[in-house]
Amino acid sequence: MNSFLLINKPAGISSFGVIRELRKLTGIRKIGHAGTLDPFATGLLICATGQYTRLLKYAEAQSKSYEATLLLGKKTSTGDPEGEIIQEDQPDLKPEDLLQIKAKVLALTELQVPLYSAIKLQGKRAYQYAREGQTPEMPLRKVEIYEFELLDTLQENTLRYRVTVSKGTYIRALSEYIAGLLGTVGMTTALQRTAIGKLDVSRSWSLSELEPDWQKAICPAGDILTSLPTINLSEDQAQHFLHGRKFSLAYDFADGSELALYYEEKLWGIGTCDTGFIVPSLVLSGDISK
Repeated sequence: MNSFLLINKPAGISSFGVIRELRKLTGIRKIGHAGTLDPFATGLLICATGQYTRLLKYAEAQSKSYEATLLLGKKTSTGDPEGEIIQEDQPDLKPEDLLQIKAKVLALTELQVPLYSAIKLQGKRAYQYAREGQTPEMPLRKVEIYEFELLDTLQENTLRYRVTVSKGTYIRALSEYIAGLLGTVGMTTALQRTAIGKLDVSRSWSLSELEPDWQKAICPAGDILTSLPTINLSEDQAQHFLHGRKFSLAYDFADGSELALYYEEKLWGIGTCDTGFIVPSLVLSGDISK
């Protein structure tokens, strides 16, 4: 079965751990997810079954919104509660110290990737170097911070903030950056992903809520593929597409544009525009959820 599922990940389990649980619940082997959440983090995790796993890149590319808790004065090896404390400080901060944070965060264009991350350096995951006691120079990654808001003032060296960021932004790194702006070190002690694109965590389901009916977590494909224009195919066009043949495009789209193609209210796949034609680039088959 091809479907998208909106899961509310609990703390204490990895994103792949969620996949293992979903395999047990659904009986479906082919399941993937978009946008990894660290084990300590909670919130919205978009999962896909069957051939919809091939569409996860469109969910991955969307903006992400979070609520984070930052503890000032302590730094861990991982930037979160799972690591060892490697530096401590005694912050002497006042509420007025927070006034310049928002403007500086919104102006960010890059952040250093954390050592404990899954990016590859010379064919090896960064966290593997860390576990071996090595500290390679970590690259900077381009980021965009779309929204930022402090939710709480300083209380026992802790502050909470809400942020919306571009794909691939590490909130652990952002917390450490904010701590640096305040002249100290810091770590993310709690993190919830509240939205991916226009999808809010309130629409997601916990794993315990999915027994015995896991299909209530299904999300329409159109709610995931919001970045793609939608085309409804005629019967003749649908047959051309299903058999991998290009067909005439009656709409004005730039060459290279990707389109979500539907027939009888069901997603049939993705087409690419090419000199007045739609060329099939991803053809779905099997039991398709709307």
